[in-house]
Amino acid sequence: MKYIILDGKLIKEKSHDYLKKVFDFPEYYGKNLDALYDCLTDIGVETQIELVNSEYVSQDMIDTFFDASLESDFLYFICDD
Repeated sequence: MKYIILDGKLIKEKSHDYLKKVFDFPEYYGKNLDALYDCLTDIGVETQIELVNSEYVSQDMIDTFFDASLESDFLYFICDD
């Protein structure tokens, strides 16, 4: 299983550029919540994502990670709130 720890402070500072780098999203990544959802649900390897410092991240983004984890058999999402 792949483990990814996301820092909410870095998401707030660098937003989708940070996410694109951490997840190695393709060049065409649209840098919005719909594109994030699409790329997360395309992950084909068991991956656990843990979000720390979640108070810096919008509820919409947290919901996007949660919804993607419900849709994907490979994605597990943990939030520190």
